[in-house]
Amino acid sequence: MFVEPLAAGGVNLATSVQRAVQSWNAVPQVREFTMEVVSNRDAADVIVYDRSVAQPVVTGSCPFTPSGAAGYTYFCPLNGRAERLRPVGATVLSVAIVIRVDLTTTATQSALDALVAHEMGHAVGIGGHSPQTTDVMYTRPTVSTPTQRDRSTLRNLLGRAADITL
Repeated sequence: MFVEPLAAGGVNLATSVQRAVQSWNAVPQVREFTMEVVSNRDAADVIVYDRSVAQPVVTGSCPFTPSGAAGYTYFCPLNGRAERLRPVGATVLSVAIVIRVDLTTTATQSALDALVAHEMGHAVGIGGHSPQTTDVMYTRPTVSTPTQRDRSTLRNLLGRAADITL
């Protein structure tokens, strides 16, 4: 995972990503995945960036439009796999997932932490939203640590056969 470094208005995107990585890495019971932040964008499977930064990847066969959402997680399914996208300025196709956030919608670090944790939940495979306002996967999350419901949802997904490969 690579974070386009950005801090604005007292909030820090890299800090939020680091916290979300730690929270979600604690969920798998048999190490089905481990996320880590890398310093080389070309080596990342996931890129996280703020909407004020130019889109960091060349879109593939299905361009995305986040429609003004506070957070947006994107990947392009292609023949049962997530299409690899090329980071701008790179020659390799390395990125499978793009997370775009809007720092202007997050007035505090805790609000950004909740937003990033929510989008990271989508990146690890949770496609839907929770109806419970206390869950990180609620549409407008207020917490940044996955609840037991969030953890159970992900563990259930990890126990199923994947229908798309990253």
